[in-house]
Amino acid sequence: HEGLDDAPVDIDKAEKHMQTRVDRFASELQATRVGRANPAILDHVRIKLKGSSVPLPELALVTVKDAQNLLVIPNDPEERSEIENAIRNAGLGLNPRTDKNAVVVPVPKSTKESRERLIKGLGLSAEQARVHVRKVRQDAMKQLKNSAKSSGMDKSTLKSWEKDVQVVTDKHIDRIEQLLKAKSQEIR
Repeated sequence: HEGLDDAPVDIDKAEKHMQTRVDRFASELQATRVGRANPAILDHVRIKLKGSSVPLPELALVTVKDAQNLLVIPNDPEERSEIENAIRNAGLGLNPRTDKNAVVVPVPKSTKESRERLIKGLGLSAEQARVHVRKVRQDAMKQLKNSAKSSGMDKSTLKSWEKDVQVVTDKHIDRIEQLLKAKSQEIR
């Protein structure tokens, strides 16, 4: 399109919003546990300290002890019990225990039922990501139509811009599908 300075819609901005949501979904997938110890499953655990909520990776080193256990080594041993409680109450189905100055987090082996439940949950998360991408598209299309109305843009130019917005949308929806499919296969 010529004259991008007065573009009726900022496709780059819309694409950036879509990509941010796809990246967040990819991060959620990475943190999804599949019956073996993966430190990323604790990335989103938050610990309440002195009235504020702090992400676990800022307070402790999280490493793999062995295939079924994570080892959480607090920077400050005084925070060990808060860290243990936060992991236990994070809704991840984990039951950590104290071991000297560290917290050991056993990661249970997954069953067929738990894997199917996990895949179903990821499907819901993927749908939320798709809805967000479609909302960005809807906002861009609205902006485009308003701009076309006020500038007297001809129909073929409007259709061309709409097509560009749709191409960007389809690319991000497809990426969400690819990520979901790959993770589902990994889990099964």
